[in-house]
Amino acid sequence: MANPPKKSAKRPEPELSPKMFVVPALLMVVKFFKLDFTQYVPQLRAGYACAVALTVLTTLMCGQLAQKKQEEGEVTVKEKNYENITIEKKFTVADYDQREAVSKVRALCFQVAMTSFMHYKWGSPMPLLFQCVMLPMNLADEPLVKIHVFGAKAEGKLARPFAKPPNPLADALGVNPDADDAVARKPSSKKDD
Repeated sequence: MANPPKKSAKRPEPELSPKMFVVPALLMVVKFFKLDFTQYVPQLRAGYACAVALTVLTTLMCGQLAQKKQEEGEVTVKEKNYENITIEKKFTVADYDQREAVSKVRALCFQVAMTSFMHYKWGSPMPLLFQCVMLPMNLADEPLVKIHVFGAKAEGKLARPFAKPPNPLADALGVNPDADDAVARKPSSKKDD
């Protein structure tokens, strides 16, 4: 008798966005027309620097606008500490937004390092071209930018705390990032006979 399939919790379907097709479409256009961007490397570097500066300044401006507004309310955030135990922290709305802005800038620094390394190591201008296009597009989708720059209300998908993007690698490996590992690490007691 065959084993019945395991029932798992239904995962939300991924949302399709036109933004997802920009890089593949751009890559196809470059390959189809055999465009060569190696002669435009200085301009691409300048464009990439401008895109990074725009993203950093807009994100930090959102943090400053949050501090200026001083919205009422508290945000409760669940985080894992260094022992992998989930703890709850409470922040004011302004502090939470400021913290998110700094977090986004740190993530962008890592992204800049990776893109710069790929460009330097392989000498390809394509990472710069893709990032020149994608950084401003991603910036327009950030919750902080939608709330503080475009004036959207912090409701629904923009409700604080902001939902973390899904991790496809954790899904593929079947790892639950919300589970505590501290429960399994209880010290065992040995009795001497």
